[in-house]
Amino acid sequence: MEKEGIILSFKEEPNSISGILTAYIKKNPGADGTDEDKKNLIDSILTNAGISPDIWKVTKMKFTPNAWGVTMKQKKSKKGKSETWAEQATNYQLKVEIYVERIVPEKEEFSLTKLIETMPTFQFSHYKPKFNIDGEICLETAVLDAHVGKLAWLYETSYRNYDTNIALEDYKYALDQHLIWANSFKPTIIEYILGQDFFHVDNMSSHTTGGEHTLDVDGRLTKITSKAVEIVLKNIYECRKMAPVKVRWIPGNHDFYASFALAYIIKEHFRKDKFVTVDLGDSSRKATLWGNLLVGWTHRIVGKHNTWGNELAQMFPELWGKSKFREWHHGDQHKKQDVKLVPTFTSGGVLCRQLTALSPVDKWHFENVFTDAIPGGEAFLWSKDVGIFANFISWTGQYEEHRNKLIKGIKQTSQPNATIK
Repeated sequence: MEKEGIILSFKEEPNSISGILTAYIKKNPGADGTDEDKKNLIDSILTNAGISPDIWKVTKMKFTPNAWGVTMKQKKSKKGKSETWAEQATNYQLKVEIYVERIVPEKEEFSLTKLIETMPTFQFSHYKPKFNIDGEICLETAVLDAHVGKLAWLYETSYRNYDTNIALEDYKYALDQHLIWANSFKPTIIEYILGQDFFHVDNMSSHTTGGEHTLDVDGRLTKITSKAVEIVLKNIYECRKMAPVKVRWIPGNHDFYASFALAYIIKEHFRKDKFVTVDLGDSSRKATLWGNLLVGWTHRIVGKHNTWGNELAQMFPELWGKSKFREWHHGDQHKKQDVKLVPTFTSGGVLCRQLTALSPVDKWHFENVFTDAIPGGEAFLWSKDVGIFANFISWTGQYEEHRNKLIKGIKQTSQPNATIK
């Protein structure tokens, strides 16, 4: 590619390019100058023409000098008289034609090998991850709203079966998962929350503590209680292998007396064991202080939610004053507008967590379209310095197939009173 037709015309001016070239045209002595002078002169011409040597290559430069004579009229006034005459002069011009070619950079062939060779190197150090949680760790296992004794039939609810045996299998599975997940943190104490609608009914008439409706129940309360005691004892012994256990009874609205009887049996069983204590205080709300963390338990958040921060402070003023992190952990409220798992909320600087329920959908829930929750049990890890730093949820599943995949070795039939062997 050639760029032609760049023509520059220089007029004669002192100390300018045109002045130097004019001197050359006039053939004044020494006008040619040295080779370096000529190179500088050419560089100056290219700069004036806007020709960059990085883009264009000069192939030829043509200099065309020109000179022509002119007659100049001169006029002079003297004592009111004007004299006019003509003088001859010579004009000079230099035309420079520059021919260039665009410089085409050489194409470098893409080379993956070359690219890799020019990549910067990095030094990776392999290390075992460490948990930056100092001090003692507490594990809270809170498998709430188990509703042991509830009867649900897959073909009636379209979700899954549930009876006493299935409920206790789910309850045991959730606790086992919590212990497995918490093992690497090496807890020094375990808070075991008992009650919170552990049983589905509270008497032999299949009613709740204050209820008038007859619920769907899998057998007599005596049978349900005897099986429940066995599983709860197994759970506490599993916890005791890891750390000392504090059992806290939090009554629910379904099973106040039945769950109290269960907790009393557990207390008597471990009365000579210094590693297991059972809190059977009559209050339905309890709390404990773990370093900077204050945790309160209740079954129901009732009334206006914005009053519950104040409630924790009023009930436990000494613990409140020593704490920086404050929480309520509560179970199912059993109100029409509520579901089993709702987002947490804060009230007066207190984080209120509604924990998920272990029990799945029964006929009553199905008829009222309370079917959006997924059954499971929750656990938390506490630090004395930073409060609660981990939350585990062992889901047991809303559907039969999913539940069977989670809980190994369980064989079920579609009958409502199926016995698991």
